[in-house]
Amino acid sequence: MERTQMAIVAGVVGAVVVAGVGAAFVFGLVPGGGGEDVASPPTGDENESDVRLNFTLVGGSECGQTCRLVNTTIRNTGDTSLNVTASHALFTRYKNGSAKEEAWSGEVTPGTIAANETVVSTFEINVGIGDGLALRENDGLLFTTLRTEQGNETVETVVPVN
Repeated sequence: MERTQMAIVAGVVGAVVVAGVGAAFVFGLVPGGGGEDVASPPTGDENESDVRLNFTLVGGSECGQTCRLVNTTIRNTGDTSLNVTASHALFTRYKNGSAKEEAWSGEVTPGTIAANETVVSTFEINVGIGDGLALRENDGLLFTTLRTEQGNETVETVVPVN
């Protein structure tokens, strides 16, 4: 079950294109459930884009033994309002750090983000026991694709798991 909470917060003007690699967020997965999907990580829009959004993981909390609520912010640093959908995919990793298998995916629709504003959004992740063990071994990669009518941006964030 996906939960979405949004709150509009005053943003700060900036010229930052999507950022978020190396977020200081510790997920703390606890193994449980099942799932062995194999998929390729998403890629960004190959077209030049005027999308000026900043995506950041800001924390999380447990919602059960195999579940985590993840908090994020999406900041519109551009000059116009953008209608945003965020697609998330959490992948297990090989020891070399590259994406291995998709452990979870989901979508959140924060809606319209006005120029110079930030949306705080929460989504729920549930993983299976095999994926939980793989994530504990080599951490995870979270790919977030921010979709707008003006273009898409994909952010790759390493998610440390302990």
